[in-house]
Amino acid sequence: MLNITFTVADLSAVMQIYDRIEIRRYTGTGIPSAPVDFTEGYTTISGTDVISSRNNVSDVELVSPYTQYYFTDPDGDANDWYISRYYDDDTGSVSGWADPILGEPHDIYYNPLFRREIEFGTADQLVIDRIRLLIGDPVGLRREYGEEAASSIHPDNRTYEMDEKGWPASVNMGGIQYNDATDPSVNGYKFLRFQNADISITTWSGCTEYGVDLWYYTFRHSDREIMYAYDNCPPPPPLTTDTATPEAYMLKTAYELLYSEFWEDTGEDGAVIRDEGTLYDPSPGLDNRRQLLKALKDRLDEVVQTLTLTGIEGVLID
Repeated sequence: MLNITFTVADLSAVMQIYDRIEIRRYTGTGIPSAPVDFTEGYTTISGTDVISSRNNVSDVELVSPYTQYYFTDPDGDANDWYISRYYDDDTGSVSGWADPILGEPHDIYYNPLFRREIEFGTADQLVIDRIRLLIGDPVGLRREYGEEAASSIHPDNRTYEMDEKGWPASVNMGGIQYNDATDPSVNGYKFLRFQNADISITTWSGCTEYGVDLWYYTFRHSDREIMYAYDNCPPPPPLTTDTATPEAYMLKTAYELLYSEFWEDTGEDGAVIRDEGTLYDPSPGLDNRRQLLKALKDRLDEVVQTLTLTGIEGVLID
């Protein structure tokens, strides 16, 4: 199953001609390219030739003032390609097809609507993913929306506070999609600061509409923070920049990241608290983290020892 998100850039202009979005999934072999004959090798999953009751799907209908729309393809997966176009159910008018788009694994969006913090190359991203695996920090996905999310808007009506540390995947406030490079800005992986917008509660059609729909990736360390730690990691002694391998650097970076977390947790949350009826003792959790740190350090020491002995073929005896 794949959830697909569409954003209509100029809703008022589009709705003067069209009232729906047609979606097709590529069923051919290989990778489709544009321009392509969209009448061949595609299955319509929402649109003009779909009988909704028979296929258990519904048309994506454009409704003012909303600019963001969702569609769930129950048979879709991350390897499927999709195309879409606008059409009008009454007149039969259709627009041109959008370029084919491929789904991405681990993302609810096959095309995230908010910019990434940094676009890392394939080699760097593999390093980041490896370190995430070592420190147990997989990227998650969280959604905040509706009345509860509206309470996270600060009194200045320009700042939104996320519940967890993360980076936005899609920012929709009051039916308006935001993906500008500076609006909103992301501060401390916690606050979204809107420069030219009032994101307070709005009223539409006589109803109170909270208009908050935020999706964001969650993590303990961002990709940028992990890569910064890796780039500034010295070779583990007695190795040098000439003898240390990427695996040695990744293990040492992972150890230092976990150690910094352990140091912070010990200082901020390491005290035993007892009152008349309750007892809070963080010792078991801290002991488990200490054991995980030791296991990672042992792996690092093993790699360092192997690299140190590389090239030694015998022992000189005087």
